[in-house]
Amino acid sequence: MKNSLITAILIFIGLTVKSQTIRYFEFRQPFNTTFTSFIVATSDPMVINDVLNDIALPIADRRFISGNITNGDGGFNNDGTNWYSWHFITNQWLLTSSNVEYCDGISSAIGNHPSVIAGNIFYFCPWNSYPYQEISNPVLSTIDFDTNIQINIYPNPASDIIYFELTSSNYLEIEILNMMGQHIISTKLTKQNNIIDVSNLRNGLYLINLSEGNKKEVKKIIIEH
Repeated sequence: MKNSLITAILIFIGLTVKSQTIRYFEFRQPFNTTFTSFIVATSDPMVINDVLNDIALPIADRRFISGNITNGDGGFNNDGTNWYSWHFITNQWLLTSSNVEYCDGISSAIGNHPSVIAGNIFYFCPWNSYPYQEISNPVLSTIDFDTNIQINIYPNPASDIIYFELTSSNYLEIEILNMMGQHIISTKLTKQNNIIDVSNLRNGLYLINLSEGNKKEVKKIIIEH
């Protein structure tokens, strides 16, 4: 009964803020001697304000996340290297300092839970998680862009060099970001100068923002040395 009531409240909140701008936050969770992380999304102004206020506090004083999750990455949930098989449902989570529900578990392993695998909504509240920072999400920010950029990018995965074969453009502006939205490389490419050295990048998944005038597109590439 309690879970059903909480779920209903969260769904109602989600419907009332549906048209607001979605913002993304990284949460971290201690694991052994390091930490794991995951990304959540919300457009609820009250939740956004709560998270921003908590980020300004010492980590020990920040609250943990509590809400509904389901399978699939939602287009945003990753740890900077790997995409998760689950995500907190947008606008169906909040911050709390106490909860009597299922609050244990590490985010990197929760995708193995039977309810998540089955695609059911599952209430999750990792008690040792905390909001770490707000991030941009270039994957979802390209929805309204004209993406008619004709280009071949290879090899993928890449180890040392990425080749950009421009088929319809004289030049492109390129920006490479990691999966936390952090800037790594910016440059301009032409048909004659169409190579980027990635030998110094760490292994993992990266986003390539392509710009040609008012046209924009995002590609994904894997770096494996």
